[in-house]
Amino acid sequence: MKKTIALLLIVFSTAVMAEGIIKIQVGKNYKGYTQDDLRRRIWNLERAVWQLQQKVFQLESKGSASDTWLCTVKAMSNIYTGTGGSKAVAKNNAIKNCKKGQGGDGFFCKRTNCEQ
Repeated sequence: MKKTIALLLIVFSTAVMAEGIIKIQVGKNYKGYTQDDLRRRIWNLERAVWQLQQKVFQLESKGSASDTWLCTVKAMSNIYTGTGGSKAVAKNNAIKNCKKGQGGDGFFCKRTNCEQ
C-alpha cells in the first residue's frame, strides 16, 4: 500500500510539474455535473492544494533572508552580538552593540567572529 501511494505521488508530482500552475474556477450549479465531472474537479482541487503546499514548504525552508549572518564580539569578558543579511551588516551591528555596552568606547570592540 505504501509503495503504491509513493508511486502515485511520484507520478503525480512529475505530471504537475510538467503542466504548470493549476488554476481553479468556482463552480456555480453542481446539479448539471456528472460523476466524472465531479471527480475531475476534485482531482484538480487536490493538484492545486498539492502545488500550494509545495510552495509553502519551499518558502518556509528558506527562512528569514534578513538575518542570515551572526557576528559576536568579546570585549572585557562580555559578549556582544549582531545579526544581518550580510557579513558586513552583522559585523557592524555587533560592533555597535559592543560600543554601546562599553559606554561608547570601541577600543576593545575590534575582533569579531562571524558565521552564517
